[in-house]
Amino acid sequence: MSKYIMFIIFLFLLEEILLFPSCEEGKNNCLKCNYINNLCVKCNKNIYSPDQNGGCGNAKKCLMGQNYCNECTEEEDICQKCEIGYFPDENGGCSYTDNCEISYKGECLKCKEDFILTGKKIYNNYLICKSLKSEDLNNCQTIDTINGVCLECKEGFYLNKGDNRCSKIENCSESSFGVCMQCINGYYYNKKKNKCIKEEGLFIHCKITIDGELCDVCEDNYYLSEDGKCSETNYCSKVNLEKGKCEECISNYHLSEYDSYCVSTNNCYVGDQDTGLCLYCIENYYLDYKDGKCKSNKKDNEFKYCRIANNTCKDCVYSYFLGEDSKCSSTKNCASSENGECDTCSDNYYKGLDNKCSNVKHCIYSDRNFECIECEENYYYDVNKKICILNEKNFENCKISDFNGKICEKCKEGFYLNLKNHSCYNNKEIGTFYGCEETDKNGEYCNICKSGFYHGKKYKRCSKIEGCELSSDEKRCDECNEKYVLDKSTGKCEINYEIINEEKKFYYRCNKTNEEGTACKICINGLNLNDDGLCIENDHCIEEKNEICKKCKRKDNEYLDYCLNTDFGCVETYIENCLECEDILNFNKCTKCIEGFELKKNKCSKKEE
Repeated sequence: MSKYIMFIIFLFLLEEILLFPSCEEGKNNCLKCNYINNLCVKCNKNIYSPDQNGGCGNAKKCLMGQNYCNECTEEEDICQKCEIGYFPDENGGCSYTDNCEISYKGECLKCKEDFILTGKKIYNNYLICKSLKSEDLNNCQTIDTINGVCLECKEGFYLNKGDNRCSKIENCSESSFGVCMQCINGYYYNKKKNKCIKEEGLFIHCKITIDGELCDVCEDNYYLSEDGKCSETNYCSKVNLEKGKCEECISNYHLSEYDSYCVSTNNCYVGDQDTGLCLYCIENYYLDYKDGKCKSNKKDNEFKYCRIANNTCKDCVYSYFLGEDSKCSSTKNCASSENGECDTCSDNYYKGLDNKCSNVKHCIYSDRNFECIECEENYYYDVNKKICILNEKNFENCKISDFNGKICEKCKEGFYLNLKNHSCYNNKEIGTFYGCEETDKNGEYCNICKSGFYHGKKYKRCSKIEGCELSSDEKRCDECNEKYVLDKSTGKCEINYEIINEEKKFYYRCNKTNEEGTACKICINGLNLNDDGLCIENDHCIEEKNEICKKCKRKDNEYLDYCLNTDFGCVETYIENCLECEDILNFNKCTKCIEGFELKKNKCSKKEE
């Protein structure tokens, strides 16, 4: 046989080998292979579907209704609108975390470029993607990913001891955008040189100098004297030199509660450091300029809720306003008041049921800025014109219009907004729109629940029970969502994606309990129910003895591993190379590693040779 024919046969065989599909479980997003034809038969259902090359990569990444996605883009094949509380990632799904690139079941696994995953997942506190360009992490070399702070700065930068930021200013404890806000103890800040300099000479107890010639701002509890030095507090008989604070005052003076100055007036909060006179009285007292004393403003008289007075009240305490009658009222634009309550409003203002004065006629409730938020019965608030308008047909039971003043934006209490026709309907009766505040654009299901209600994602209905998908009354749930288990004894939904305690471990991965609420009756996702009423995972077990799992398979994908738990079989863990995890309250606490690895600080590290 000639060499040319042999070469042709070799190329033919090589082509067959290269074109023949090759499938491997755990790779190319494949969960299960058919080794007869080497094709994948089960892919990661949230993202991929099988292709002809033995993997999962040719199908759409984004699928509506999966991975918490409500709307996909046609061209870019990514999610552009997620469910409430989720953000689109770059892998076609949605994550609890903004700026996430890859997520799994709503939890972020990898952040976008220039972002780092920080924090720790405990109950409902999830990880976040923090920008490496943020002021907290800018110029950082080593990052504490648990607390999201810098541990070590890049060369040429110093770690601030106060806020863990990197600054070019040595001995700085707090900085902002390259400017030192506070130096460490024993140093002051020279703004002109942008340096923290050791205190000495004229700059002892100095905090900030502008030009470096004289101190401009002294440390707390020191004042700038006429000779340009920072001196200790006046009228002080005993000073704590280490803390720089006064501990005792001379006769007829006492320590101010706010700043450790010595002041001469009883019930004073802040005093003048030079004269010792009171500037600000403690709560329930006002400063009378006539004699410089602090007097009670709790009594039922003209100085109630007053802060400063000189024969008549000049200023009121926080959240009270000085009226036209020189008395303090909890209502702005009040003309006359009694005991802090407004009797009449100023001209062109109207008093509502909330005792506030609004410049909108027929208004009954106002917000903190005294702008109207609800009108009288049969009136709605036009946000555009800023007036209360008598209800028209399209605005019946409406509370507030949109910014154009053309359609209803929010309904009154006891009604929900149907976005299909922007009309208000009753939401008090148990049913599809019970407890609803706003429907979807087609008016078919509830999109937003009113305050105090929980939204079920499966049936798009509202319930007073957390985690409930469907309920026939306000006290008992009929069906919980996938993250909760229905406790038949109480009718409540309990968390099933973690173990709260040993006594209620049967909640874990359970869908419904028995009537007594003492064991699981139906498991989620087709998991098997054992004799103890627990939901056991067998799909990832590769070695059994007497129907009990002894060994779990390795990674399902590049992020998730499986460890063996005596109660629940093979459970998911984020600790790589972990063999066994026996802590029932935390499956991410490894107790034994695979061969060739050893347990160090709850991580499986490769053994040193």
